[in-house]
Amino acid sequence: MTDNPTPNPTEPQAEHVPSDDSPETAPEGREPAPEAEEQGDGQELDADTLRTELKAVRAEAARYRTKARETAEALKAAKTPEEYQAVADRAAELETELQRERLARKYNLPDALAARISGEDDEAREADAKTLAELFHSGGGGVGRGGLDPSATTAPSDPGELAASIPRARR
Repeated sequence: MTDNPTPNPTEPQAEHVPSDDSPETAPEGREPAPEAEEQGDGQELDADTLRTELKAVRAEAARYRTKARETAEALKAAKTPEEYQAVADRAAELETELQRERLARKYNLPDALAARISGEDDEAREADAKTLAELFHSGGGGVGRGGLDPSATTAPSDPGELAASIPRARR
């Protein structure tokens, strides 16, 4: 008699998490991330923050892989040219969306700007993402955050000088 072990509900089950080095998840030419990265403002990220971000990115990549697999299965099941074209268009749309997400992460753009990355091919989308990143991360010009123009001359604080600066018209 074969004894099939039943999982004990009190014992934690190990989940398979693909590593960054596996061929299905590691993009070509990409090096492993260092332990601590710097944010745009010069602060270092701690290990817990990097782990949570990595977990989120892996989950997103898994969703895209699942969508791509479903699209490939639908493509195999397509029988008419119209169905084939609809599935091929959906696959191209998903690939474009994935590249937008990758470019947004690469150039530290928020999700609202990730949707605005446009271009006909990969190079055009890359150039558009660079432009958006330059505009988003720029200082914002000569006007400060308080709404005052720092180049404007200040009014005198002495009441006598202030009164003298008021023009008096005589007719």
